Amino acid sequence: MILVLSLTLLGMLAILTATTRFILLDSFADLEHRYMEKDVERALNALRSDLAVLDGTALDWAAWDDTYAFAASRDSRFAEANLSDDVFSYLRLNVMVFLDTEGKLILGKAYGLQPGRTASFLDSLLERLSQQPEFLQNDPAGAGAVVRVAQAPLLLVSRPITDNTRKAPARGSLLMGRLLDPAEVQRLGERLGLSLAIASADDPAAPPDIREAPARLASAGPILIAALNRSRIAGYALIPTGEDAPGLVLRVDGPRDIAAQGMRNILYLVASLLLIAVVFGIVVILYIEKTVLSRILALSRGVLALGSESEPGKRVSIEGRDQVAYLGAAVNGMLDALEKSTRRNEAFLDAIPDTIFRIDREGNIIDARSPTRLPLVEAADALVGKGAEEILLLYPFISPERLERSIEATTRALATGAPQSMEFEVEMEGTRRFFRERIVASGDNEAIALVRDVTASKQAEEAQRKEILLREIHHRVKNNLQVISSLLALQAGAASDPHTRSMLGESRDRVRSMALIHEKLYQTGAERGVTFAEYARDLAAHLRHSYAGDGGPVEIEIDVADLALDMDLSVPCGLIINELLSNALKHAFPDGRSGRIRLGMRRAEGATLVLSVSDDGIGFPQEIDLRAPRTLGLRIVNILAAQIRASLDLGPGPGTTITLTFPEA
Repeated sequence: MILVLSLTLLGMLAILTATTRFILLDSFADLEHRYMEKDVERALNALRSDLAVLDGTALDWAAWDDTYAFAASRDSRFAEANLSDDVFSYLRLNVMVFLDTEGKLILGKAYGLQPGRTASFLDSLLERLSQQPEFLQNDPAGAGAVVRVAQAPLLLVSRPITDNTRKAPARGSLLMGRLLDPAEVQRLGERLGLSLAIASADDPAAPPDIREAPARLASAGPILIAALNRSRIAGYALIPTGEDAPGLVLRVDGPRDIAAQGMRNILYLVASLLLIAVVFGIVVILYIEKTVLSRILALSRGVLALGSESEPGKRVSIEGRDQVAYLGAAVNGMLDALEKSTRRNEAFLDAIPDTIFRIDREGNIIDARSPTRLPLVEAADALVGKGAEEILLLYPFISPERLERSIEATTRALATGAPQSMEFEVEMEGTRRFFRERIVASGDNEAIALVRDVTASKQAEEAQRKEILLREIHHRVKNNLQVISSLLALQAGAASDPHTRSMLGESRDRVRSMALIHEKLYQTGAERGVTFAEYARDLAAHLRHSYAGDGGPVEIEIDVADLALDMDLSVPCGLIINELLSNALKHAFPDGRSGRIRLGMRRAEGATLVLSVSDDGIGFPQEIDLRAPRTLGLRIVNILAAQIRASLDLGPGPGTTITLTFPEA
């Protein structure tokens, strides 16, 4: 109990820990992702804000009369007076370009670049602008985006050059740009309180996670959150640059404080649960030991003492009113019930339909009991103490070989401990009787033998086996007849002469009627005969389908009593019905007439049966003699009627009625 209780507590603690870890860690991870997504959105919004501020600066410069005049005169004094390095530093600009209306360079100046890179940078910028004409279209709304110039990210805005009223025709475009170099990205991160990085995904010098970000963002969505390691997490977003190649990747990373706090909370919770489980387990175990285990031990000792003593009236002592006391009371109640059941066991043994023997290894009968006085043993008590030779003298119908087999089975049962069973038969008073013997070891040198008369069950099994065999014969005959029917159908289909096809079809129907008899015998059992009403309905349905189709104008009415006929009557009656129904369906309703055919069969007085087939068709031809016909079908009817000793009568019109009266047996 202590082991099971401990394992149960540990298992529950493990399940609770796993569940808590799963739920809380998922919650903390989800919270961590949401905070990181907000940080990425803040960084993107900050870039948009810087782009908007830069656009405002460009708007102020482009809509200035001095700039408008400079675009027309291209006077160098404008640049000397207004485009000093201090202006670029104050506005945090890295490039300023003046273009005419055709996109040609009027003036370009770069600031803060490495020495010698100004010309190449301006050339790269002009080439980049040729790929993005929206910066050169002089749209009053201007244009702004993050572009890559010479593989460097650049905040670039464009405004049309006009006068202070912003109504004069544009004389070109003013472009201002700010490089997103590491210093600018660091300044942006310090302003937001974030750790930022912006790099090109196709830059070999970029970190591996930034190079892999575009592919992962394609399936993850606009923002990707992924752990860099166990202590830091990062969020990624693409900054579009208007190029087909992967754009710029913005990465925001930070410490995993939320996940760490979640793990600490889980550890505190697990430690608390473990402490509670240990305290709870110790208290429960001590309580169980005092209130249950020690008392059960005392109860078990009392029960063992009862088993070793021979005082049937002695009982265990009972203390308290709890479940252990109830268990002691149940033990005492069981002992009372055992005393009462001893008498019932005697009556139970008397009700067993077996003769019971206690025998030793040599076959001597130690005890015997025969409540039902089987024919084999008239008085079992007379066999007590008898050996093999005395048993053979008392019962000469038992052969020595049979007794020797019983002794060998007893030896095997004592040696192996497995029950031994055998069956034997004897001739008693001119009748054969069957017995089943079962021998079970009941000690080292004793066995119990039970002998039962199974003559009735053997006879029932034999009758059932014969019935199954007979039904299988009917099944095989039915299958063979169906094969013959199929062969006749194939032959009819291959015949070119209509008369030949008709004759083969009629033969097939005759075979089908006999096969249907065997099918019914297989389904219902040969000993009960054929349920003729069901057989007649199936046969009539088959013939109606063969000659008139399921929707033909001729209806067949079945009025057959619930009769069970044997094979000697079922087969001839079925063939007679087949011939008479076939004739009626073929000849009684020419030219597609509608009508009704009635098939009836009933019991009459004097143990006779009356079978009739009638129709309301054109009537029986006068030139045909019913008792001496020339047609094969009616000749078959006369032959079968003679076989079952039936009288054949032709009734008056209208229509045709043919009646056969014959004995039932």
